[in-house]
Amino acid sequence: MARTSSILHDKYLRIIGMPLLSVVYTTSVNLSAVISEHRPWWKQYFTDFIFVFICWSVSREIIAFCRRRYPGFPNTFRRVVLLFVCTALVSFVEGFLIVYLLNISNYYDVTFSIVDYFFTGGLILVFSMMIVSVYELLYSLSEWKQLAVEAEALKKENLQSQLDVLKEQVKPHFLFNSLNSLLGLIDEDKARAKKFVEELSFVYRYLLQSSEKELIPLSEELDFIKAYYYLLKTRFEEGLMLDIYAGNESNSQFIPPLTLQILLENAVKHNEVSAEMPLHIIISSEKENQMSVSNNLQRKTHAMRSTQKGLANLFAKYKLLHQPPPEIFETKETFRVSVPLIQNHPR
Repeated sequence: MARTSSILHDKYLRIIGMPLLSVVYTTSVNLSAVISEHRPWWKQYFTDFIFVFICWSVSREIIAFCRRRYPGFPNTFRRVVLLFVCTALVSFVEGFLIVYLLNISNYYDVTFSIVDYFFTGGLILVFSMMIVSVYELLYSLSEWKQLAVEAEALKKENLQSQLDVLKEQVKPHFLFNSLNSLLGLIDEDKARAKKFVEELSFVYRYLLQSSEKELIPLSEELDFIKAYYYLLKTRFEEGLMLDIYAGNESNSQFIPPLTLQILLENAVKHNEVSAEMPLHIIISSEKENQMSVSNNLQRKTHAMRSTQKGLANLFAKYKLLHQPPPEIFETKETFRVSVPLIQNHPR
């Protein structure tokens, strides 16, 4: 998602920069002509100011175009290349037009040669490069600072999300249910009890290890979901079913940590789960860059009041990553959430 606007907030930069650059131009380029040809200094400065004004105005349009085409800090190299190419081409066009107008108007009472055409184009190129370089430097610094702020915000969002999950997991009822399941397995099936402890350990290890990561490979998130589902399945038995359909591409795709866990947890939290009314959850690759979590809709009669905090955290993460937001689809029979997958780690 591009947050960049092509509007340039440069009022004070122009108010200070244009007169100053006009002085620099007059002093460095035309001072000798003013002295030797006895040109009125005010006339020369006025002419040079118009010259700088035109160069500056055209440069601003080029800058705005390049920012629209390649916005943001990650596109800096491509934007700078396009910026300098466009500036070089336009500068010589400007130079030819200006010298032509001076020639036909006989403004300085002199006739300019073809060399003057190219010389003026070169001068415009130099001064235009100075202008666009200042704009690009200020813009890149601003974008870099914004990325740093957003990276810190995303880190905090991830930590808060992990904390919310950990708080949810250590609630008394969760511990009570987990211990009950484990005690029952110890008496009935020690092998399954050992497996339960291993999966529980894997779940908490994943929570801790992924707590400071912006993105995680989809394959790792799916491994975590399988362990998390094992814990839920041990508790709900025939009341809960999960099917996962993901191709080999999951190794090269990324997703914010706990994205699928939040959606799986929401499905269990807000729907009836029993042998008489089994909850069937499907995690599948919808399209090349999307993963969906869907379930048959059978809302609890006396459902707890939802804070929507999990989904809010999820939407916030995608916003900070400049990715399209998750999409929610609901019918009378099904509830589905589609989340974007990220092909390349953006940072």
